[in-house]
Amino acid sequence: METAEILISRLRPVLAAGVEPSRPGGPGDAGVLAGSRGAAGPIVLHAEVLHQLCTADGLMELLDWSRQGLGADPLACMWLGSLRWYRLITGSYPENAPQPPARPLDQALQRLILQGMFTAQAGSAATSLRGLAHGQMAYPSAPAQPESTDATALLRAVPVGLVPYIDASMRRAWARQTMALTHGHPELTRKAEDLADLVHLLASGAPSDVLPDAAAARQQKITAGLDDDVAAILDRQLLAAAGAAPAAAASGPGSSGSTRQEGQSVYAVIDELARDWEEVTRAR
Repeated sequence: METAEILISRLRPVLAAGVEPSRPGGPGDAGVLAGSRGAAGPIVLHAEVLHQLCTADGLMELLDWSRQGLGADPLACMWLGSLRWYRLITGSYPENAPQPPARPLDQALQRLILQGMFTAQAGSAATSLRGLAHGQMAYPSAPAQPESTDATALLRAVPVGLVPYIDASMRRAWARQTMALTHGHPELTRKAEDLADLVHLLASGAPSDVLPDAAAARQQKITAGLDDDVAAILDRQLLAAAGAAPAAAASGPGSSGSTRQEGQSVYAVIDELARDWEEVTRAR
């Protein structure tokens, strides 16, 4: 398999690893995975995991425009993805911000929320919400909240590392841009660049159930001081980027339950996003 094909194939397991598997609805819980909430109630997702999904969708929109031979601004596409996320969390767009057209991802996530299938962890992305609240697109030269060191936003750099057919300088530039939308502290920006590079490195090679020592050392530097819950999410996602076998079978067509029930699973939404990603990025 070509390097780009390996990279493209790792998007789904990496995004799925952002969902806490030990909670109801994780890969090991077949009942909730199929769409039955049961007595445990909805799964609880860190809001930055949802932000990560919307960022991946913004990147896919960018790549789709490029595939059609039409120019698009990476920063603007990621910003529109972040605005859709803001609306998903708060119920409305920031005042003075444009209202981007809905996309299948945010529509599907909104349906799941309304159905009570999952909820965002309260207060888990307050800093990013504040960074977007003024309604203006921020730039790396003039980032939002330049003094903030809230590293939960690093999760948004993960899908940047999974974009195929771009070089390291562009990958690092996109990582800077997605961070600048809500945060601008130089140390945080460097960590985002390093994280995107690390994800790319791990997701471009042969599968492994453990990180190489050098990669583990880089991870430790990036996650130093990070909240335990977000550090755990990144740990799972980096292992998934490396191609580690999941602890339990992830969702997918025919995995369990009816088609209607599968449509109610957050994993099914991730599967659909990954299928669209493969379609947009595959070589022609």
